[in-house]
Amino acid sequence: MVVFVVDALQFATLFHPCGRAVDTPGHLVALADGGAESRREALRHLRGEVLHQGTPLTATPPAAVAVAALIGDPRLAGAANADLRAGLLSFLAAVAEAGRSYTDAELDDLAVSAGFEVDAALATVLESSGDYAEVYAGVPLANALFRRAVLGCREVVPVLLAAAAAALSDPASSVRAAAAHAVGACCVGARPTPRW
Repeated sequence: MVVFVVDALQFATLFHPCGRAVDTPGHLVALADGGAESRREALRHLRGEVLHQGTPLTATPPAAVAVAALIGDPRLAGAANADLRAGLLSFLAAVAEAGRSYTDAELDDLAVSAGFEVDAALATVLESSGDYAEVYAGVPLANALFRRAVLGCREVVPVLLAAAAAALSDPASSVRAAAAHAVGACCVGARPTPRW
C-alpha cells in the first residue's frame, strides 16, 4: 500500500504549464480532504496542468504517486466518490501513457551533453526568477527537464499499476472499468518475465 504524502517543498522546484507547481500540493490535499467542488477543481488541475494535453512536466510523476496512494484511501470510499476514483484512475492511465509517448531514441536525442549540470542550471534559474518561461527558454535545460518528466512517468508505473490493480475489486463498476484501463496502460509494452 502506498501512503498518501505530499511534499510541498518538492513541488516548489517542479513545474507544470503555468509555472512552478506550488499549487499542486493544495489540490492533492483537496482530493483527500476537500468538499465536492474542491475535489472537482483538483481533478481539473491534474488533467489540465499536471498532465497538460497528455504532455508530462516535472510535477507529473510525483503527483501521480500521490494520486495512486489516494485510490484506496478510506476518505474516497463509497458510492458518492466513485466518479472521483474513476477520474483519478483515468489520470493514472494517462500518466502511464505519457511515459510511452516518446521512444528511447527520441529521449536520447534530448539528453544533455557531458558537463551540463541540469540541477545546477535549474537552481540558477529558480534563484534568479523562477519564471517558467526562463526555465524553458534554454534548450538544454528544457530538453533535460522534459526528458526527466517522461522518464519519471516510466519509473512510477509500478506504483500506478499496484493502485490500479487493487481497484479492480472496487464495488463500483465505473471504477473497475477505469482500473482495467489503467492496468492496461501500465502494462502496454511490458516485457513478460521468462519462465524457465
